[in-house]
Amino acid sequence: MRHGGKRLKHDNKMSLQQTTLLMLFILLLFFCMMFMIATSIISKKTEDDFNIRTSETAVNNVESTLRASLVNYNYLSRLIMLNDRVVGYLKAKETDREMKYEAREGINEIQSLYSYIDSVYIFRNDGEYVSTGIGEYFIAISSLERSNILDARGTTVISINCNGTIRKINSKPLLTMSRAIYDINSQKILGILIMNISSNAFVDTLALQNTSGMCILDSDGTLLCGNEEIGALYDSDYNSDRMVYKNIRLGGERKTLTGRLAVKPLVILCASGKGAEPLPRDTIYALMITLTAFILSGMVCAWFITVNIARPIRNLSTAMERTRSSGWLKKIDTEMPNNEIGRLAESYNSMIEYLNELFNRLLKNEKNMQKAEMRVLQEQIKPHFLYNSLETISYMAVQENASKAHDALETLGSFYRNCLSKGDREIPLKRELRITQDYLTLQKMRYGNIFEDEYILDDITLDYMIPKLILQPLVENCIYHGVRLKGEKGVIRITTRMEEDGLHIIVYDSGVGMSAEQIKNVLEASEEDDVRVLSGFGLRGTINRIRYYYNYDNVVQIRSELGEYTEIEIYIPKMREPEAEGEE
Repeated sequence: MRHGGKRLKHDNKMSLQQTTLLMLFILLLFFCMMFMIATSIISKKTEDDFNIRTSETAVNNVESTLRASLVNYNYLSRLIMLNDRVVGYLKAKETDREMKYEAREGINEIQSLYSYIDSVYIFRNDGEYVSTGIGEYFIAISSLERSNILDARGTTVISINCNGTIRKINSKPLLTMSRAIYDINSQKILGILIMNISSNAFVDTLALQNTSGMCILDSDGTLLCGNEEIGALYDSDYNSDRMVYKNIRLGGERKTLTGRLAVKPLVILCASGKGAEPLPRDTIYALMITLTAFILSGMVCAWFITVNIARPIRNLSTAMERTRSSGWLKKIDTEMPNNEIGRLAESYNSMIEYLNELFNRLLKNEKNMQKAEMRVLQEQIKPHFLYNSLETISYMAVQENASKAHDALETLGSFYRNCLSKGDREIPLKRELRITQDYLTLQKMRYGNIFEDEYILDDITLDYMIPKLILQPLVENCIYHGVRLKGEKGVIRITTRMEEDGLHIIVYDSGVGMSAEQIKNVLEASEEDDVRVLSGFGLRGTINRIRYYYNYDNVVQIRSELGEYTEIEIYIPKMREPEAEGEE
């Protein structure tokens, strides 16, 4: 059931093809969103550019009209200044009613040439003045305003309502052109001319512009004519010779307010047009072609990835799953493309071939291990050993030494009982030592006191689990190939100690020793000799059995001196935790 649950979970995952298609769909969706955003940005930029262009055009048109009008009115003012009746009025020491009338008539003759002149004022140096125009006016020429006009030294001073000193009551603001009047001959100041021009002179010009609103005002914000809502948005930033642009909200819509100082001190303000220019058709075509090309490219990419990547990977995965479900490691026979995926399949087949070879090798080693262990057991119960032991016991009985015969039989029984070990492949070190001690006791009974056995044991090593029957073959080798050949009483010593890397067991004998060639032959058995070595019994078989058991080569060191001693150190890696053994 657990396996089925895992498989169901695996099946619920998205395939590479589905993931790729989903990713491409997300990319297409993202690109469409970016396309819409880009279109919106371009449209906004086009609208802003259109608004700026229309606003600039409107401001420039009004400025041109304003400048042309001011030139004409300035020329008119010069005609008035040069009129004989006006000059006579200004030069007269004393004036009468007739003289004022004549001066006024002279002004009217010239003023009639321009319909938008609202009124004209001629001030004498003594403060008397004559004027034209219909309506009631407020007149309060201050000394400051008089000084500003005189300081201009005959050039025209433009203002609105003469900076508040002259205004027409209950009427719209007036554009005022003021200048000093000089005697042509003596260049003495004769008086001041103030010409008021109706704001209607510019209303038609403002109305002709395709904008959301325009106005003309002075640098103090006093409105001359135009949209009052636009005039309320004025600030000092527009007192500049360059065009100034600001984004505003007008009537709930976003607009661009453009303005500049046209003719000092007059400022022209213009809100952007009522309708923005639509996005150019060529731009729309280019954007649509780009979107279509991207969508087609995405579809081609999806097809390419599906055919060349997703589908081969799915076939490879299916073939691997089929091999796994069969329970055997088999090569993939599905046809794969000649690319990285095909090479991946080849690598998988190579891995399967290597694993099969490794499994066969492991099975072979396992069989060899079993043969070696069986051979060890057979060696211990082989007839001649049992025969020799019984012969020794029989000899003891003949000598009527019943107690020794009893001890020998009990030792032999203990030896075989521990050798069998209930079929265990691993036993604690203390049981292995018991087997070895029983074996050495039996050998002493057989050969007499030709050797002494000694033990230097670390208590923490006694419960360490080791492969069964690895010490008995070593001490047997010490007896038959070491101590007995020397012809004198020897010593067999077993030492155990625990180090960081594992258990170390040292078997020492004071026998004939081994040559360097003998040590090399024991330690360097070739793989072709494995079966022969393992089927034999002794030092090399025991060493190789430990190597196979722990899958580790460096498990033994042999130190020897000919005629003096041989010392074999067995290293058991720390791979298994020691287990406490109960009392039998």
